[in-house]
Amino acid sequence: MEIYKKMNSTLMSNYEINIKLSLLPQFLQNKISNYASSEKKQQRIEGIMLLTTALKKNQMEENSIQSMYYNAYGKPYIIDDVDFSIAYSNTTTVLGFIRKGCIGVDVEHIKPIDCSVYKEYFTTKEWAFLTQNLFSPVTFFQLWTRKEAVVKAIGKGAFLDFNCIEVLEDSITLEDKQLYLTTEFMEGYCLSVASSEEG
Repeated sequence: MEIYKKMNSTLMSNYEINIKLSLLPQFLQNKISNYASSEKKQQRIEGIMLLTTALKKNQMEENSIQSMYYNAYGKPYIIDDVDFSIAYSNTTTVLGFIRKGCIGVDVEHIKPIDCSVYKEYFTTKEWAFLTQNLFSPVTFFQLWTRKEAVVKAIGKGAFLDFNCIEVLEDSITLEDKQLYLTTEFMEGYCLSVASSEEG
């Protein structure tokens, strides 16, 4: 399992975005061009660049991205013995990459938040944990990014109910998959990883 990060990147000009887009396969150019904001376009480009780096490091064909496909829930894949997950928040992009397993990552900028709006997304135990921690944004984003990472690792994204997934422990079994969870805090961000590989 490998984690790649691009943090605090400077916003590219539209010219730079278009140059980098032109280097990608046509279907990715089309997909990324559909985003209205330059920030979102840049995030997606940086995600693909991190994926290309991971493929190179693992001595795999960079042009594997040419054959990228998506499952019924929208999770991208390139080849059967590799799994990856990309997450974005503001100027930070993160890629999780694994051989022979599954992985999901999520990153969020830690900011003040009204936790009560999200109560329905947490289990009873998780809500009690949030209450004990006085609804700290750090605690909220720790739980939230873990949930996001789990559903990405399973490959179903928003199609799984968050309130049925409890992420207080560092391992979880969901849909016959054993996942290991880790969380780290870095420069105002919370990053969580859910992976079939412990570590």
